[in-house]
Amino acid sequence: MANVNYRMSKVRGALNEVEQAPAAAHQLQQQASFGYAEEHATDAGAPMRTRAPMAVDRPAPLRRGFLWMTIDEGQRVLVTRRDGRGQIVVGPNRVLRFGKRFRPLVRHVAHPGEFLIVRSKDGTQEHLRGPVDRWLDPREHKSVETEEVLRLDAKEAVVVYAKDGADDGVARRIVYGPASFVPEPGEWLHSFSWHGSRFSEGRYVKIPGALAFQKLWLMPDQMYHDVLDVRTSDDALLTIRLMVFFELRDIERMLESTHDPIGDFVNAATSDVIDWVGRHDFDGFKRNTEQLNEIATYKQLSARAAQCGYVLHKVVYRGYGATEALQRMHDEAIESRTRLMLERSTEVQSQELEDLKLERDQGRAARRREEEVSRVAHQIEIARRQQEAELQADTARREHQRAQAALEGAAAREAQAARQALEEAHLEKLAGLGVELTRLLTKGAPDQILEVRGNGVPHVHLADPS
Repeated sequence: MANVNYRMSKVRGALNEVEQAPAAAHQLQQQASFGYAEEHATDAGAPMRTRAPMAVDRPAPLRRGFLWMTIDEGQRVLVTRRDGRGQIVVGPNRVLRFGKRFRPLVRHVAHPGEFLIVRSKDGTQEHLRGPVDRWLDPREHKSVETEEVLRLDAKEAVVVYAKDGADDGVARRIVYGPASFVPEPGEWLHSFSWHGSRFSEGRYVKIPGALAFQKLWLMPDQMYHDVLDVRTSDDALLTIRLMVFFELRDIERMLESTHDPIGDFVNAATSDVIDWVGRHDFDGFKRNTEQLNEIATYKQLSARAAQCGYVLHKVVYRGYGATEALQRMHDEAIESRTRLMLERSTEVQSQELEDLKLERDQGRAARRREEEVSRVAHQIEIARRQQEAELQADTARREHQRAQAALEGAAAREAQAARQALEEAHLEKLAGLGVELTRLLTKGAPDQILEVRGNGVPHVHLADPS
């Protein structure tokens, strides 16, 4: 337990991979290290980082006089006499120099977000969360160090180990964020070493141990994976590019079932891809690439993710790469197909243009016929309505003439009746005066002369003129 390292890594266990240049990825990793300075790089390409030492309150030099040693305010000095007895003198103070040795004490300060690791010479150790300070007393303390508190954001966690009781047993616990974690004396963090990606020659290569961290990321994450040298059933050599989306749900199950889940995912995905591609020839592979986007294609990957406490959300097929000769043949075939498709498209567009012109001509002719029919029908309707109007006007005129004639006849009869009434009244008056009406009425020339000739006896019927 004495060699426990309390310099905690701030790097999170998130792959968070994007297609970018290695220099940009290295810069992002430096920014994510929370102030850790690069010390050296491993063979896997992942830089090993060590934290820059914390600043300490170094004591100012003591002011020596001829007889006296002056200790300023805010200083502490261990004064050792000739008999070996030591005494801590707190400034401001003056101490006689003769027969004494003076050793300024160093003050260690932990601000908020830091803690002090105080190791005593009797083997005990204590951790003090800031803000706090301690003076390093060489009589009691072996060392005093200032370390940063490990800050855990939401959806982050660390695995902590500690000695369990008086025996040699070790207990494990998980600390979830958001939190500020300060280990107790004797506790240490689980350091993970997983497969990581290295961008090389235009593709992502998985390197064992390239991802080293202590904080687990419990949010959905993703990684790129290129499955190299996969053969189809007709011996076409391909590289399948995938993007895997997953999420850590059960840390305990992950710790019990694997030491490198990313490596397990890589192996399981590679096995599923080799099995699927091996059942297709090259043409069949190109026709059915949409199946590489389905979770059902990755049975071993899904099963292994569940065993490791992960949930596999989806797998995205990002394309494939082929050998130079096959790729050249494929490019030529694509070029030929594209040229034929363009020619076919051009011819189809030409025929469609001719059909469109014919349809438009036929449509215009039909519209002209419809307009002519409408025009004739309109003229016929106008003539019919004109004829009906004339018939109605003639009928009205005749009815008016008949009514006018009837009115005139009635007026004439009324006038004649009035004249006859006046004449009868006149004659009645004359008759009353003794005038012989017959002689009066017939005194003029006769109205009619009738001549009857014959041998027989004539029969004459005279009608009353009235």
